[in-house]
Amino acid sequence: MTTLQTVDRPRAAKHTAAHLGVEPAAESDKSILAGKRIVICEDEAVTQMQLHRALVRAGMQVVGVATNGVDAVSTTLRQRPDIVLMDIRMPGLDGIAATREICDQMQVCVIMLTAFSGEDSMGEAEKAGASGYIVKPITSDVLIPLLSQALSSYFESDTTSENSRKH
Repeated sequence: MTTLQTVDRPRAAKHTAAHLGVEPAAESDKSILAGKRIVICEDEAVTQMQLHRALVRAGMQVVGVATNGVDAVSTTLRQRPDIVLMDIRMPGLDGIAATREICDQMQVCVIMLTAFSGEDSMGEAEKAGASGYIVKPITSDVLIPLLSQALSSYFESDTTSENSRKH
């Protein structure tokens, strides 16, 4: 699993790309994401709207939004997106359990999005099938390069595992 950002920080801190050592979203980041289908699984309405806006600006198609784990599973399986942004702590079924259910039924790049950067959560997310882990709050100038990196890593690992199955 790609750990995209595990910086411990106060909730109110505002982080820029330079602060986290990530280059601001470049055209190449947007081009790999352009046209990709994404489902947002986030129970906080404000965060959900901010993610939606940033993803659409990057050229992605938001094909579904879920506010709890049960809806995250059904929306993802119905829409069959390229990427799922999954909050860990959601009502009902949590994001890790939802990720496990999704990854048991389809191959998809699931990126955990959470306010918690604990090793336990990251380990559980990886076991469930997550491809990456992003700690929020996060700005769009950091989110887009991290999504691009996660998707590239997902495709590389998918190609590598496919090649190993052929031999």
